[in-house]
Amino acid sequence: MDTRSNPVLDHQGLEVLDADTCWTLVNSTAVGRIAFVDAGEPVVFPVTHRVDGRTVVFRTSYGSKLLAASMGRPIAFEVDAWDTADRHGWSVLMRGSAEEVLEAEELDDLAHLGLEPWADAVPRTHWVRIRADEITGRRIPAA
Repeated sequence: MDTRSNPVLDHQGLEVLDADTCWTLVNSTAVGRIAFVDAGEPVVFPVTHRVDGRTVVFRTSYGSKLLAASMGRPIAFEVDAWDTADRHGWSVLMRGSAEEVLEAEELDDLAHLGLEPWADAVPRTHWVRIRADEITGRRIPAA
């Protein structure tokens, strides 16, 4: 079924995106946001990322993002794009878990993705992989 010509709408009239479309949109962006609970408080960080199969990877230095990943706590990842002039856009939300990538072969593969963090004042030598338990998306169509 071509969901673009006959989209599924939610109760608010937003187009519901299927998983393949969500992954395509995640892959089309350079920056996303990770969110998790740290010391009992919600935190959100922007990260440059790449899609690797059906996972998202990013580089970081040792700190709260890496700690959250290594502890396997629940994590969310979000990307979006908006045209404020024409009032349309989309949003994709992943829920899942993250883990630090430690295996040498896997690290070699990730090095070939060409992911360079924008904030490079501190070396970002650790890789984190987010595995999605759920991925959902919505699109506000152009008027």
